[in-house]
Amino acid sequence: MTEVYAGRLSDLLLVRVHGRSSAYLAASRAARPGIVEACRREATVPDLAERILSRTIYAQSASRIAPLRELVQNALDASPRGAAIDVQSGLGGTEIIVTDRGRGMTADEVLGDLLVPFRSGKEGEELAIGEHGIGFFSALEIAPRLEVKTRTRTEGHLLRVEPLGKGPPYADFAWSLRPLPHVEGWTGTSVRLLLDEPISRSVLASEVAAAASFVDPSVARIYVDGVLINIARTRMRRVSRAHVGGPLTGPLGELTIWVGRGDGALPHVTITQRGLLVAVRQDLFTAPELSLHRDLARAIVSAGFGIVVELPPEVPLNKGRSAVAAHASAAVESALIAAFERFVLHDALYDRELLRAVDHRLSSVLDRLLCAALAGQPTQPATASAPEELTEATRSSKPWSLIPPSSSAPPESERRPQKRPTVAAPEEVVRFADALLDTPAIRVITIDDEHEQHPRIVTLRHLLGAYRAGTLRPMGEPLLAGRTYVSLDDPLADALWRRLVATSAAAAAASSQDRRGRRIGALAMQRIDRETLLATAKAVPGVDALAAAMTVLEGIDAAISIAAELTPSPISVHQDLYGPDEMAHTDGSGISVNLASARVRALLMSVLQQDDPAAFGALVDLMLHEKTHVSLASYVPHANAEHGASFYRRKDLLRRRLLESMARGIVGDPASWLPAARRGLASIGLPAPDVLAATFQSVPSVAA
Repeated sequence: MTEVYAGRLSDLLLVRVHGRSSAYLAASRAARPGIVEACRREATVPDLAERILSRTIYAQSASRIAPLRELVQNALDASPRGAAIDVQSGLGGTEIIVTDRGRGMTADEVLGDLLVPFRSGKEGEELAIGEHGIGFFSALEIAPRLEVKTRTRTEGHLLRVEPLGKGPPYADFAWSLRPLPHVEGWTGTSVRLLLDEPISRSVLASEVAAAASFVDPSVARIYVDGVLINIARTRMRRVSRAHVGGPLTGPLGELTIWVGRGDGALPHVTITQRGLLVAVRQDLFTAPELSLHRDLARAIVSAGFGIVVELPPEVPLNKGRSAVAAHASAAVESALIAAFERFVLHDALYDRELLRAVDHRLSSVLDRLLCAALAGQPTQPATASAPEELTEATRSSKPWSLIPPSSSAPPESERRPQKRPTVAAPEEVVRFADALLDTPAIRVITIDDEHEQHPRIVTLRHLLGAYRAGTLRPMGEPLLAGRTYVSLDDPLADALWRRLVATSAAAAAASSQDRRGRRIGALAMQRIDRETLLATAKAVPGVDALAAAMTVLEGIDAAISIAAELTPSPISVHQDLYGPDEMAHTDGSGISVNLASARVRALLMSVLQQDDPAAFGALVDLMLHEKTHVSLASYVPHANAEHGASFYRRKDLLRRRLLESMARGIVGDPASWLPAARRGLASIGLPAPDVLAATFQSVPSVAA
């Protein structure tokens, strides 16, 4: 057979960059070097083509999975719907062959599309270099020697690529294209990779499965050494969808979430497009304000369920196809949040197999709301904070018509808007938690005055109200009129009941007597900011000194915030809302100090009266501790996030940044502000906790 074309890959790329590829391919073999030299003389960087080639081959694939994915994607693009794609190993594991039964490629397509980085014959813009992915070239990182046999209906060709010089990495590659004899009735392309390092059949199967196991079998059947590997979709179910789009991108199709457990559904979060791997994530949500979403997603994965996020084909990816392109990432993230919330509200609460795996997380999510409810604080209904798409969950097609309109509504006292959420969470988490509370999810039986039984499906908030009213009982106890009975066979109801009983027991123990022999409830006071404190309790002895102390705390918080590039937190004071031993409390609306804590009072008095450096350092450490919670934004803290290694690493980082900023003069020493904070005080002494509590308990509008 006579050679048709031969050359170096860098030459082919160079003439392509300069727009002379057609002239190069049409020229005789003797004339081509002159065209290449002319392009090189015009180039501002003489070795530009070699640099692009090297970066394309060696800088974009993080593992062998990416090149295998590219070869499978090329085969998918070339194959008719429902065709088979074969991946085979040979020569003791040093050979991989990927074969499709598509229409094949002509010589012009091999040279103009396959052998040019960032070029694709599937796109309409011929000169759009840099607008496509790593493609065929990524295979050269794992197999510097390869062959491509391709046949159309009228012609066939054999492409060989071999490295030049020493490597890897190799500076350049030689290519040659020869004709193949025509074979009647067979079209398609076969790519043969000759590996430097052998790969076992099992590893090859697992890596191809990682790259393409979620491809729809109706689109193509992918076999590795005769075994079908794209079976993951058949083991999973589609649970929610959301449209992707934004002002910068326009509409980009519909994102889909799939969930499943078993063969082919690996317990991790996978991002795919057209069923092909884009990325594997440890966490589906990384933003601090999405900690509730992150907790639930982690629980699902930890229970052995796989989550697959299928991106629509219109979503652009980066060059390595390992992430969404930067300009579209915000639109995709918003759609992902919406789809996950719909999944939880419309599906997860009703899937008992799934719920048994995550009920402990849901009960933990409700913990702070329950504590607030049992302490007599009104909880915030979803109608005050949740967007329409979440409140619509209560009106979906689920069998919720069993509930009378008034049966799941919270009492009128719970509908009053709050100044700030009583839950320790950012606004986004509070909104989602409220939607969870207001989604009908638990079956109960109520007994009317005639002892008739009425099955209903009620909201979690409704159960909280029934428990506070003393009418909620577990199934199995004698049926009495006016009671609501819940079956503990339901995993969510069982978790909720255990949480209610445990919280109630703890509250009863705490409300009896503390170690100083006083009633905790008598000193309870809602969080109060400095302006409200001065406006409402100005006449209480010691309030001016307390306001000065809050100014000191605000100065410490401001210094930490500037040093750590965090948003300043509003400072408030409370009394015994979260237990007598807690010195301070952090939530999405700010940091609150427990004025009933003897330790807190001693520190504040030592700082205000004596400028005690040890006491001031302890206050700084207290604020660093709470600010670390703010930076972690953990709604339901885990052991390692609450007081584990990661928490203290973050706290130490904030401390070091504060000290470095003070040393560089970026922030001033907060201790230097003490004289200004004390200016104008007639005496230094904090208000008595019982007097302060009585003052604000008599002002319902402030305490609410």
